[in-house]
Parts: sequence; structure tokens; C-alpha cells
Amino acid sequence: MKITKSSNRIIPQNRLAEKLNDELDFDYNVDIERIDTIEEFEQKLLNPFRDNKTRFYRGEKRDSITRPLLPGIYRHKDRFFDNGKNVTLVDNEVLYEFYKTKSGFFDMYEKIISPVEPDRMYNFLSFAQHYFGISPLIDFTKSLEVALSFAIKDRKVVSEDILVYELNLKSKDDYTTSLEIADKWISEYSVMVFRNVTQYDFESPIERISNYKMIHDKFRGSSFLDMNSPSAKLIDVPTNDLIKFQQGVFLLLDDFSLIGKSYLTKRVRDEFCLKKWIINKDICPEILDWLHSECPYYSYDNITDLTNIANKIKKNNPLYG
Repeated sequence: MKITKSSNRIIPQNRLAEKLNDELDFDYNVDIERIDTIEEFEQKLLNPFRDNKTRFYRGEKRDSITRPLLPGIYRHKDRFFDNGKNVTLVDNEVLYEFYKTKSGFFDMYEKIISPVEPDRMYNFLSFAQHYFGISPLIDFTKSLEVALSFAIKDRKVVSEDILVYELNLKSKDDYTTSLEIADKWISEYSVMVFRNVTQYDFESPIERISNYKMIHDKFRGSSFLDMNSPSAKLIDVPTNDLIKFQQGVFLLLDDFSLIGKSYLTKRVRDEFCLKKWIINKDICPEILDWLHSECPYYSYDNITDLTNIANKIKKNNPLYG
């Protein structure tokens, strides 16, 4: 009877801990698994990739809470606070005005490619992600090889375990191959961003609170969890050479508030099956040898430079000998 009572007591606690972990996870750690051998790599990652082309991947050189799955535009989010306020709403018009201040890049795009319109920004944002390095989009790829290349970075010696995100669709509602839908999703973009405050402002607290309330009233979230966990969309519309070469897709996180550099992952995980694979650093050199053998065009020194890989192929072609 004592064992039974102990068991009855522990199970609800475990379930409560699991539920709290699920609700309050901020680093996609709910579904995480290790790969320690080449055999496990082939069985758990490589073979499923070869058998199922509806999986999407992202490689990171290490698993660290200092490297969250966060759009590059928010890695220095204080760029949105030249007005002295501590909270602001970033939408498509704010994005448009932000890029207009980067006149050299913005002007180059408009002169060479096409004019930019606030309600048709996907083409520009995808270009900005790959050629300017700042956008609200997060890079994923259809290719495990590409993800591994970005994670290993051609290193013969890897000092830390690497990380691969694997994403599977649950519903086609959150995935598109349509430029029109991609533009629509971005035209409805809405993220409430809090400044990284280093000290409290006691001179105008009422103004701070009213500013937050005004933005909160505009915001679509209805609860703390809703407001702090983004919805997610996957955009599979290749618009430039790098996206096509890297088999790239974009993850768009929308409709949430960003405090610090983290957010609750609950809604993203409800919309997608998202797993984190931690790969033992000791097997990375063998994986690198496999990458260089199977797909040398995805070696890291080539993967961001199409001209480089084309020149190497040309050099090795007997027609040009």
C-alpha cells in the first residue's frame, strides 16, 4: 500500500512537471534527442531525410541558450527605439521604414531589382536575409546536407556538440509556396518588442504604462501565453539564387511579444513537429568526410558562393583543360 500511495503521489507531480515544461519552454527543449554514433546518425536523421522530402532542417554550430531561434532583426532590437519608449509594435510598415533608413541597400535593391511596397515585401525581405543579413525571417532548408554544412562549417576539429533542428508539417495551413500568400502573411505581421532596459525610468511611469496599454490593445494576443508564444508560418518561395542553391525555406514567427531574446515555444510546437537533434562532436569529422564525398558543392566554403563552386566545377571539367 505504501508503494501504491507513493506511486499515486509521484505520477501527478511528473505530469504537472511535464505540463509546465510544455507550456513554459523557451528553447524548444521539450523534444530533444542525442545522436552519439554514426549508426544513430544514419538511422535517426539520414535515412528519414532520404525517405521523406517534407522535412525541413536548420544547423547550428552548438546548442546554447545564447543562440536562440530568433530572427536576425531582433538580435539588436534596440534599433527600433529611437523614441525613448520601452515598448513598440513592429509591423510591415515599421519594417518598411526601417529598411528605408538603410539607404544604400534599399536604394540598390529598388534600382536593380524592383520597387519595394509595404504590402508586398516578401521578395525584398528574402533578399535582405541572404544579402544584408537582417530580416524577420529565419533560414531553414529542405536539405539535411545543407543544415549539416552550416553546423559543422568544414571544421576538422569540433569542440562542442552541434545542433540540427528538424521541422515537420502538421498542417498545410501553415505552409505556402505562393508569393501572394507570403506577401499577405508579412502584410499582417505584428510583433510587440520590449527594449532591453538597463535601468528603470521613474520620471514618467504613467507615459510608459499608457504606451504599453495602447500597443497591448492593438495586439492580437488574448492571454499571457498567447502574447508570448508566436504563431509560425513556413514560406517555400525561392526568389534568389542562394535560396534555390541551398534549397531554402523561411520560418516566419508572428503575433507575439518579445522580451529579452526568448519567447515561449508552445504555439510553434503546436503548429509544427519540431525536434532538436544534438549530435556528438566526436562523429562530426566523419560526417564532414561524408558531406565532402557525397555533395562537395555543399561544403561550407562553397555554400554561400555560387560563383566559387561553379568555378571549381569548370576548372575540373576537361572541356576547359
